[in-house]
Amino acid sequence: MTPHLPNLALKKEESRIIRAAQRGDPDAFQCLYARYKNYVYSLCMRTCKDPVLAEDLSQDIFLHVWKKMASFRGQSLFRTWLYRVTINMVLLYFRKHRIGTLSLDDKTLQVAETVLLRDISPIHLDDRVSLKNMLSLLSPRHRKVLMLHDVEGYRHQDISHLLGITSGASRSQLHKARTKMRLALGVSDLHRRKEPGLKVA
Repeated sequence: MTPHLPNLALKKEESRIIRAAQRGDPDAFQCLYARYKNYVYSLCMRTCKDPVLAEDLSQDIFLHVWKKMASFRGQSLFRTWLYRVTINMVLLYFRKHRIGTLSLDDKTLQVAETVLLRDISPIHLDDRVSLKNMLSLLSPRHRKVLMLHDVEGYRHQDISHLLGITSGASRSQLHKARTKMRLALGVSDLHRRKEPGLKVA
Protein backbone atom coordinates (compact mmCIF):
# COMPACT_ATOMS: atom_id res chain seq x y z
CA MET A 1 0.00 0.00 0.00
CA THR A 2 2.89 2.36 0.69
CA PRO A 3 3.75 3.11 -2.99
CA HIS A 4 0.22 4.45 -3.51
CA LEU A 5 0.28 6.91 -0.62
CA PRO A 6 1.85 9.82 -2.58
CA ASN A 7 -0.79 9.53 -5.32
CA LEU A 8 -3.55 9.31 -2.73
CA ALA A 9 -2.23 12.42 -1.01
CA LEU A 10 -2.10 14.27 -4.33
CA LYS A 11 -5.69 13.29 -5.11
CA LYS A 12 -6.85 14.51 -1.70
CA GLU A 13 -4.99 17.78 -2.18
CA GLU A 14 -6.53 18.28 -5.62
CA SER A 15 -9.99 17.48 -4.26
CA ARG A 16 -9.50 20.15 -1.62
CA ILE A 17 -8.39 22.69 -4.24
CA ILE A 18 -11.33 21.81 -6.49
CA ARG A 19 -13.84 22.25 -3.67
CA ALA A 20 -12.33 25.63 -2.84
CA ALA A 21 -12.50 26.68 -6.51
CA GLN A 22 -16.14 25.58 -6.64
CA ARG A 23 -16.81 27.89 -3.70
CA GLY A 24 -15.41 30.74 -5.75
CA ASP A 25 -11.85 30.90 -4.41
CA PRO A 26 -9.78 32.52 -7.22
CA ASP A 27 -6.48 31.38 -5.69
CA ALA A 28 -7.63 27.77 -5.76
CA PHE A 29 -8.66 28.07 -9.38
CA GLN A 30 -5.30 29.66 -10.16
CA CYS A 31 -3.68 26.51 -8.77
CA LEU A 32 -5.75 24.37 -11.13
CA TYR A 33 -4.90 26.68 -14.02
CA ALA A 34 -1.17 26.45 -13.30
CA ARG A 35 -1.41 22.67 -13.03
CA TYR A 36 -3.37 22.06 -16.22
CA LYS A 37 -2.67 24.99 -18.57
CA ASN A 38 0.00 23.10 -20.53
CA TYR A 39 -2.26 20.05 -20.75
CA VAL A 40 -5.15 22.05 -22.21
CA TYR A 41 -2.84 23.95 -24.55
CA SER A 42 -1.36 20.71 -25.91
CA LEU A 43 -4.86 19.32 -26.56
CA CYS A 44 -5.77 22.48 -28.48
CA MET A 45 -2.52 22.40 -30.46
CA ARG A 46 -3.11 18.76 -31.39
CA THR A 47 -6.31 19.81 -33.14
CA CYS A 48 -5.70 23.29 -34.54
CA LYS A 49 -1.89 23.22 -34.97
CA ASP A 50 -1.82 27.01 -34.56
CA PRO A 51 -0.02 28.36 -31.44
CA VAL A 52 -1.94 31.63 -31.38
CA LEU A 53 -5.32 29.97 -31.83
CA ALA A 54 -4.42 27.27 -29.29
CA GLU A 55 -3.55 29.97 -26.75
CA ASP A 56 -6.82 31.82 -27.38
CA LEU A 57 -8.84 28.62 -27.12
CA SER A 58 -7.05 27.69 -23.88
CA GLN A 59 -7.99 31.02 -22.31
CA ASP A 60 -11.61 30.63 -23.41
CA ILE A 61 -11.69 27.07 -22.07
CA PHE A 62 -10.42 28.05 -18.62
CA LEU A 63 -12.88 30.93 -18.48
CA HIS A 64 -15.64 28.44 -19.28
CA VAL A 65 -14.29 25.99 -16.67
CA TRP A 66 -14.26 28.75 -14.03
CA LYS A 67 -17.92 29.45 -14.74
CA LYS A 68 -18.85 25.75 -14.80
CA MET A 69 -16.83 24.49 -11.82
CA ALA A 70 -20.02 23.65 -9.95
CA SER A 71 -20.96 21.16 -12.70
CA PHE A 72 -17.97 18.97 -11.85
CA ARG A 73 -19.40 16.25 -9.60
CA GLY A 74 -16.26 14.28 -8.96
CA GLN A 75 -17.60 11.17 -10.70
CA SER A 76 -14.41 11.11 -12.78
CA LEU A 77 -10.94 12.56 -12.41
CA PHE A 78 -10.81 16.33 -12.86
CA ARG A 79 -8.30 15.77 -15.67
CA THR A 80 -10.82 13.54 -17.47
CA TRP A 81 -13.59 16.09 -17.07
CA LEU A 82 -11.27 18.86 -18.28
CA TYR A 83 -10.35 16.75 -21.32
CA ARG A 84 -14.03 16.40 -22.30
CA VAL A 85 -14.67 20.12 -21.80
CA THR A 86 -11.61 21.02 -23.88
CA ILE A 87 -12.40 18.70 -26.78
CA ASN A 88 -16.05 19.77 -26.85
CA MET A 89 -15.15 23.46 -26.93
CA VAL A 90 -12.50 23.00 -29.61
CA LEU A 91 -14.90 21.03 -31.79
CA LEU A 92 -17.59 23.66 -31.22
CA TYR A 93 -15.16 26.34 -32.39
CA PHE A 94 -14.34 24.40 -35.54
CA ARG A 95 -18.02 23.82 -36.27
CA LYS A 96 -18.71 27.54 -36.03
CA HIS A 97 -15.62 28.83 -37.80
CA ARG A 98 -13.45 26.37 -39.67
CA ILE A 99 -16.07 24.29 -41.47
CA GLY A 100 -17.61 27.47 -42.83
CA THR A 101 -14.28 28.41 -44.41
CA LEU A 102 -14.18 25.38 -46.72
CA SER A 103 -15.04 27.58 -49.67
CA LEU A 104 -13.62 27.18 -53.13
CA ASP A 105 -11.33 30.22 -52.98
CA ASP A 106 -8.01 30.43 -54.83
CA LYS A 107 -5.92 29.27 -51.87
CA THR A 108 -8.18 26.30 -51.18
CA LEU A 109 -8.16 25.31 -54.85
CA GLN A 110 -4.37 25.56 -55.02
CA VAL A 111 -3.98 23.21 -52.08
CA ALA A 112 -6.69 20.90 -53.37
CA GLU A 113 -5.10 20.71 -56.80
CA THR A 114 -1.75 19.74 -55.29
CA VAL A 115 -3.24 17.03 -53.10
CA LEU A 116 -6.10 15.68 -55.19
CA LEU A 117 -4.54 15.71 -58.63
CA ARG A 118 -0.86 14.96 -57.99
CA ASP A 119 -1.17 11.34 -59.21
CA ILE A 120 -3.20 12.08 -62.33
CA SER A 121 -1.37 12.42 -65.63
CA PRO A 122 -1.92 15.86 -67.21
CA ILE A 123 -3.46 14.17 -70.23
CA HIS A 124 -6.51 13.33 -68.15
CA LEU A 125 -7.13 17.02 -67.51
CA ASP A 126 -7.15 18.06 -71.16
CA ASP A 127 -10.53 19.42 -72.21
CA ARG A 128 -11.95 18.56 -68.78
CA VAL A 129 -13.86 20.82 -66.45
CA SER A 130 -11.79 22.87 -64.03
CA LEU A 131 -11.08 21.60 -60.53
CA LYS A 132 -13.49 24.17 -59.13
CA ASN A 133 -16.26 22.90 -61.37
CA MET A 134 -15.45 19.30 -60.46
CA LEU A 135 -15.67 20.07 -56.76
CA SER A 136 -18.89 21.97 -57.42
CA LEU A 137 -20.38 18.74 -58.77
CA LEU A 138 -20.22 17.31 -55.28
CA SER A 139 -22.94 17.89 -52.74
CA PRO A 140 -21.89 20.21 -49.87
CA ARG A 141 -21.58 17.33 -47.40
CA HIS A 142 -19.52 15.20 -49.81
CA ARG A 143 -17.27 18.15 -50.61
CA LYS A 144 -16.71 18.91 -46.93
CA VAL A 145 -15.71 15.31 -46.16
CA LEU A 146 -13.41 15.19 -49.20
CA MET A 147 -11.70 18.47 -48.31
CA LEU A 148 -11.39 17.62 -44.62
CA HIS A 149 -9.97 14.14 -45.22
CA ASP A 150 -7.95 14.39 -48.42
CA VAL A 151 -6.85 18.03 -48.30
CA GLU A 152 -6.70 18.93 -44.61
CA GLY A 153 -5.75 15.47 -43.34
CA TYR A 154 -8.48 14.88 -40.75
CA ARG A 155 -9.27 11.31 -39.70
CA HIS A 156 -12.78 9.93 -40.02
CA GLN A 157 -13.17 10.01 -36.25
CA ASP A 158 -12.36 13.75 -36.23
CA ILE A 159 -14.68 14.40 -39.16
CA SER A 160 -17.51 12.59 -37.39
CA HIS A 161 -17.21 15.04 -34.49
CA LEU A 162 -16.78 18.09 -36.69
CA LEU A 163 -19.77 17.37 -38.90
CA GLY A 164 -21.96 15.54 -36.40
CA ILE A 165 -22.04 12.29 -38.39
CA THR A 166 -20.79 8.76 -37.74
CA SER A 167 -17.34 7.56 -38.83
CA GLY A 168 -19.09 5.12 -41.15
CA ALA A 169 -21.02 7.93 -42.79
CA SER A 170 -17.79 9.87 -43.24
CA ARG A 171 -16.15 6.91 -45.00
CA SER A 172 -19.22 6.37 -47.18
CA GLN A 173 -19.44 10.03 -48.20
CA LEU A 174 -15.71 10.14 -48.95
CA HIS A 175 -16.02 7.08 -51.19
CA LYS A 176 -18.93 8.66 -53.08
CA ALA A 177 -17.05 11.96 -53.43
CA ARG A 178 -13.97 10.22 -54.83
CA THR A 179 -16.10 8.19 -57.25
CA LYS A 180 -17.74 11.34 -58.61
CA MET A 181 -14.35 13.00 -58.97
CA ARG A 182 -13.00 10.04 -60.94
CA LEU A 183 -16.04 10.05 -63.21
CA ALA A 184 -15.69 13.78 -63.80
CA LEU A 185 -12.05 13.26 -64.74
CA GLY A 186 -12.81 10.24 -66.88
CA VAL A 187 -10.37 8.20 -64.81
CA SER A 188 -11.18 4.58 -64.05
CA ASP A 189 -8.69 4.34 -61.21
CA LEU A 190 -6.01 6.29 -59.42
CA HIS A 191 -2.54 5.28 -58.30
CA ARG A 192 -2.42 3.84 -54.81
CA ARG A 193 -0.11 5.49 -52.32
CA LYS A 194 0.50 5.62 -48.60
CA GLU A 195 -0.12 9.29 -47.85
CA PRO A 196 -3.67 10.76 -47.63
CA GLY A 197 -5.26 11.78 -50.90
CA LEU A 198 -7.53 10.42 -53.57
CA LYS A 199 -7.40 6.66 -53.56
CA VAL A 200 -9.67 3.70 -54.06
CA ALA A 201 -11.75 3.34 -50.90
